[in-house]
Amino acid sequence: MAARKKQAPHMTEDDKRFIYQVLKRNFEFDEEYPLANLGWCFLREDIDKADYGFIKLTPMLEEMSDFVSTSAKEVGGVSQSMFSLRENNAYEQKQDKKSGSKKKNESNLRQSPASDAESAKAPSKKKGACRSKGADKIEDKSVGKAEGEFRGESADKNADAPEPTHAGKTEDVQEKGKQVAQKSTNAAPVAKADEKAATAKRASSQPAAKPKEEESAKASKPLTRSSRLPRGRVAPGKALERFADLKSWPEFLSTLASLALEEPWDFCEVPGIQAVGGSSKRYDILHNYIRYTFYRLTLEDKVAYSDDESFAAFNTGLVDKHYEDIYACFEPSPAESRQPWTFAGFCTAGTGRFGKRLVREMNPLPQPASYLQRKEDLLFDLEREVVCDIRHIVVDNVHRLPLIFLRDEMASSAECRGILAGIEDLTPRGRDARFERLRKAIADDPRLFTRLSNSINAAIDQARRQVRWNYKTAVPAYYPRTNSMNLLLPLNLTEDTTPDVALVVELQKSGNYQGQTIVTMAQAYRDARLLCRPYIDWLSPASIIDAAGEDDDEEE
Repeated sequence: MAARKKQAPHMTEDDKRFIYQVLKRNFEFDEEYPLANLGWCFLREDIDKADYGFIKLTPMLEEMSDFVSTSAKEVGGVSQSMFSLRENNAYEQKQDKKSGSKKKNESNLRQSPASDAESAKAPSKKKGACRSKGADKIEDKSVGKAEGEFRGESADKNADAPEPTHAGKTEDVQEKGKQVAQKSTNAAPVAKADEKAATAKRASSQPAAKPKEEESAKASKPLTRSSRLPRGRVAPGKALERFADLKSWPEFLSTLASLALEEPWDFCEVPGIQAVGGSSKRYDILHNYIRYTFYRLTLEDKVAYSDDESFAAFNTGLVDKHYEDIYACFEPSPAESRQPWTFAGFCTAGTGRFGKRLVREMNPLPQPASYLQRKEDLLFDLEREVVCDIRHIVVDNVHRLPLIFLRDEMASSAECRGILAGIEDLTPRGRDARFERLRKAIADDPRLFTRLSNSINAAIDQARRQVRWNYKTAVPAYYPRTNSMNLLLPLNLTEDTTPDVALVVELQKSGNYQGQTIVTMAQAYRDARLLCRPYIDWLSPASIIDAAGEDDDEEE
């Protein structure tokens, strides 16, 4: 199928200035950052490369080489694209010139001895110059505002600017200005002169008309972020479905699972949970993995396209039994399709129709997602302090704590016992209502809050001892919603050998760990599996029951 019509890339100086200011707010000059951080910044700021005619991020950055440089380095054997921001005075001077011009104008006005009445009757040379730059459009109802602005910034801009030559109404305004000046000099009747002078003043207060070339460029200029309507942020888990028509999720997942090196793609079976396509497997873990892997690849600009944009592919990060990378391949969708691409098939490089086309069309081959930036992303440092958002854990996320733990800790509260009674038999809506009541009860009772906090802190202390015994206890994980690397620590709240939830800790620039939240065991495994298959006994799919089917997009 032929590729869709390609839009020519277009970036004006104003576009570059806008993006420069966005990057300046988010990054330090001359510091090296992973390209995924820039992709994440663009996503938050609603900057879409497609708005400027680019299908990939890297060529767009090449257009901004005045202040952005890119490089690549290997981290853990995986190629990672980097970028750095350079200071460029050319994109910082526009505002300075405006403010300087305004100050100069105010200074001149303070030094001018002429009164407003004298200015109206006998316009000065400078005001005559302003009149010669009248606007294409003028309305009598704006006279009051225009006369006020005549002494402000607009007058100074026109005085400092070179005289453009315009046709049409501009010439009429110029001619009227000359007539008014001449009649004023020849002592015409006062009433007539005053009327003409007022007309000239109204014309001079309007902004100067722009040359045709500038107007044409403005018409063809793409809208910048400030003038575009917000599109609404795409949820990370929906990025792949927005990119391509996958035809059938069950078939897509089962085909990929059959090609990949064997591993568990489901949690412990739960009665009442419907399997994918009516089969005995749901591929819940694989479904989560492939969606967020693609999302990360988009941030890193690692989705590859052929030169004519008739073929696209990405590295799934999975391997077959020979440890060959598995690629997902796509072809352009029909023009009427909502998604620009349609899934064509999986392949390994050089094998089969798509594998051979991959080798023929793309060099280098699509690279897998990379997550690691530093050794601290992998190892928990016992010398650093862990500071937790306890209220967020025991109040906002009380629904993630095990019921047996809650009943034991709240046994002294008749109100809480009543809230928790039979809560597992309720509908999801009914459970949500009960937990909302429980949150209020905990927040209003300092003794309950303290009791729960002490139990959480005790579990954290135990987790640190486990890490000291085995450094692999802290499991690295990627959190898609914030595009951040975290470490997961097991919290044993009911039994010493089986963790109930995982604490998410994130290293801060101060050197402390922030305990952000707790996640269920299923959520913890999903986030950890994005990096690699965890080989740790406390985080095993075989022992995890995920009846809720929670999604990372909803995690807090």
